[in-house]
Amino acid sequence: MKWTKLLIVSDSHGEFANLRGAVMKESPFDILVHCGDVGGNLVKILEAESSFAIKAVKGNTDYFYPLPTDEEFKVEQYNIWVTHGDRYNVKYDYDLASLKAASKKHCADIILFGHSHHAEIQKDENKGLLLINPGCIGIPRTNAEVSSYAILRISDDYDIEYELKK
Repeated sequence: MKWTKLLIVSDSHGEFANLRGAVMKESPFDILVHCGDVGGNLVKILEAESSFAIKAVKGNTDYFYPLPTDEEFKVEQYNIWVTHGDRYNVKYDYDLASLKAASKKHCADIILFGHSHHAEIQKDENKGLLLINPGCIGIPRTNAEVSSYAILRISDDYDIEYELKK
């Protein structure tokens, strides 16, 4: 059985020490996904790391870097949609209803998002969705926040494993 491993991060806000640490700790992996508020040119920051693909989206503070608002890609049979989450009220909509509703447009099975700095994984069996917010990989702004990221593994037998790491 072959597994595809994704390292999922968000909200680095230009603070890349924790991101570099996660990359070193989790290597090898196949895809680095950044869910926005990068705060710099991610490719230049990680250019020495060329063994993985990079998927990144624009966050609400990424004014100067040309990133897409959304990213969609497929791993095995799963359609993955990456968005920052600011346009879907994820800081205040704890049920993530608007994000889930938008998933239909993107034919998503898995949604990766950030913005709230709150790490969480939700599985919505009714909609067949897996939602992962890796939290904040940058320096936390409050004592309630800790630096975190997520790992997602998908096998060629369509098994899925996921975890949040701090």
